[in-house]
Amino acid sequence: MTISALRWIVKKTARTAMVLGSFVSGSLALRRLAGRGTTTIRVITYHRFGDAVRDPWCVSAAAFEEQMRWLAEHKLAVSLDQVERFVRGEIDLPEGAVLVTMDDGFSSWLHVAAPILQRHRIPAVAYMTTSFMGTTSVSGEPYLTWDEVARLSKVPGITIGSHAHHHCSIAKLDVEQAREEGIRSKQLLEQCIGAPVRSFAYPFGMRTDESTMTERVLGECGYDSIFIAQHGVLRRGARLARLPRVKVEGGDSMWMFKLLCRGGMDGWKLVDDTLWKLQRPAAAEQAQS
Repeated sequence: MTISALRWIVKKTARTAMVLGSFVSGSLALRRLAGRGTTTIRVITYHRFGDAVRDPWCVSAAAFEEQMRWLAEHKLAVSLDQVERFVRGEIDLPEGAVLVTMDDGFSSWLHVAAPILQRHRIPAVAYMTTSFMGTTSVSGEPYLTWDEVARLSKVPGITIGSHAHHHCSIAKLDVEQAREEGIRSKQLLEQCIGAPVRSFAYPFGMRTDESTMTERVLGECGYDSIFIAQHGVLRRGARLARLPRVKVEGGDSMWMFKLLCRGGMDGWKLVDDTLWKLQRPAAAEQAQS
């Protein structure tokens, strides 16, 4: 959704300051030195693809193409299965490897992102909010229909995951409601694609949206990996039930994307960990029809 020019400037200034600060201060280099011998990888998140103006949720096709080309050229893109096996200590991955994920279930995944991912042979995980399927978001972009979900699932390298049935804060539900969100979305997706759905990404994904209760319930629903939206890196031994991700925004320059993949936004974890009670999630792209 388009935001005001002032909010856009403030948002971009904050992200640029964080990324540049990590580079200029030398903290990126220091983290690499301190972690030498310990492989770190990152998971990045997208939402929509298109030409919206001042919309942080929407990345242009041209920018996405350039970003995926860079990942392919540097052989950094990895699959969900590889990430899970890496975390469990079963395989090695290249330092700085990146898993691409997408949230909510927009039609531009199939019509814009999928051809680019195929062209560059980039694996990705598509996390669906199942109550959105076949409707239209407030931004005006349609969500995938169930037929399109099935088609997307057949694209080589794309894994389908759950983003709950309703785009709601799972931790604010009671146990049985949380269980219903996990089970219903899983069942609907599995019926559609004819394959197991074993990964979940929290709607919003902030500290107030996940808890030990939700972690336990989602595990009981049959999810092997669960992603939050808080910043951080992945190393061997990380908790598969609480994996961090880094958001890629519309308007991010290519140099920012490169630094982001190398840890330029890792410092935002301090905000996630210490100021989480003050954070407010952005309005979800709820369906309007």
